Amino acid sequence: MYDNILYPTDGSKGAAAVLDHAHDLAETYDATLHVLFVVDAENVETGMVVRRGEDGDWKTGMVKHDDETAGEGHMSRHEEDMRESIEQQGQQLTDEVASWLSEEGVETVTAVRHGEPAEAITEYAEDNDIDLITMGTHGRRGLRRRLIGSVTEK
Repeated sequence: MYDNILYPTDGSKGAAAVLDHAHDLAETYDATLHVLFVVDAENVETGMVVRRGEDGDWKTGMVKHDDETAGEGHMSRHEEDMRESIEQQGQQLTDEVASWLSEEGVETVTAVRHGEPAEAITEYAEDNDIDLITMGTHGRRGLRRRLIGSVTEK
């Protein structure tokens, strides 16, 4: 039924909550599980990054301004460095997920892409004959959902 399943992740708790389901589906259907991280160009400009917290969990948040970046308003002066750092963190995240899945006997493919997350996920799915996309959500409601939006919904 499913040959290729896509698990896009940003390291958030919402994404992590879906991983067991993606694993179970891949195992049940003997499918390849594609683990994808998207470097969001908009977040690079604003200083939003994915990083590992002190507790070992993956977090998303703003980069702290230091003396070198203070007063700039955003991270454009260091955009290339930010993009590279986020890409490395995304690769580390996808590699860790793939390593666990491989230990569980699930065939995996990892990828890091750049762009607007909803578009990049859709393009990846089309380019790789993905049969099913498994995604979590933050569960926002009301005005906050309308203002912030949802990659899953898009």
